[in-house]
This record gives sequence, structure tokens and C-alpha cells, in this order.
Amino acid sequence: MTHCKKIPILKFNCGDIEKLTDLSIRGKKIFTKRYNIHNWYSLPLIEDYQYSYIVKNELPFLWWTFEQLNNIYKEFKGIKSSYLSVLDPKSSIPWHKDMSTDVFCDSFLTSVKTENSFIEFENGKKYTYETGYSYVIRSAVKHRILNLSDDIRITICTTPTENPYV
Repeated sequence: MTHCKKIPILKFNCGDIEKLTDLSIRGKKIFTKRYNIHNWYSLPLIEDYQYSYIVKNELPFLWWTFEQLNNIYKEFKGIKSSYLSVLDPKSSIPWHKDMSTDVFCDSFLTSVKTENSFIEFENGKKYTYETGYSYVIRSAVKHRILNLSDDIRITICTTPTENPYV
């Protein structure tokens, strides 16, 4: 059974990837921990169909330079939520499940910087993400994320109102 698949939306361009990487490194103090895991943190981009407070009030000068990300958001009928997710070097997100039904999750993950990292499912199946591409996963299957790199791992998790690719 396939637990992860690439979806055919626009690939991120190098300019957006560089800007998101820079924001993740230099702006870490404005990120929050995820689930009290000390090495995993995030920055909300969209919350409840609205650009987040931080994007509207603290980063508006930067946000509109993310041409590709804004184009991806326009491709869907609506975006419920989206956040930038960062995992420290040489660290992991422990085994967990995100859903209770074994279908592809509506949320999709976009790889910004994922070299030498992978998602592993409880059956031992491992998947790596290609930079700039987006993926959906079966998040009801127990899985973990490992970042073996000496650098941070960056993804964007986006939950559209509808995802035609699941």
C-alpha cells in the first residue's frame, strides 16, 4: 500500500525556497513549538481562511514576494490553514498518527528544504520528498519524521477546503 504520493501542483521556485529558508533560520524567535517538542516549531501563514496575524502585521513586506506560494493558494477553492514547519538538524518527530481513517489526508506537505530527511511508516516504508514538490500522506498510519541532515528541515503544511488530489 502506498502511504505517500506526489501531487501535481506547481513546483516551488528557487527564489521562494531561498526566502523561506532565510525566514526559518533568521526568524526562529517568532516561531512556536509544535506539540511541546523542543526541536520542532512552526509559523502560521493562514488560520481559519485568513492570513495569520504574523503575516498581516509583521511580515507583509515579505509575504507578497512569495509569488509561487500565493499561486498555489489560489489553485484551491479555499485554504483553511497553512503553516511553515521547521525541524532542527539531527532530530526527529516521534511516532504518531494524525487521523483515524486510513485515507490520504486532505492536507498536503510542500518540501522547502528536506535533504537527508525522510518520513517512515510503521511498516518500514520510507519516503523522501523532492525540494519544491508537494505530497499527501496516509496520516492515520503511524509514522515519524527523521532529519539526518546537519541543516534544518523545512516543509509547509497546507489544509485546503477541498483537495482534488486525494
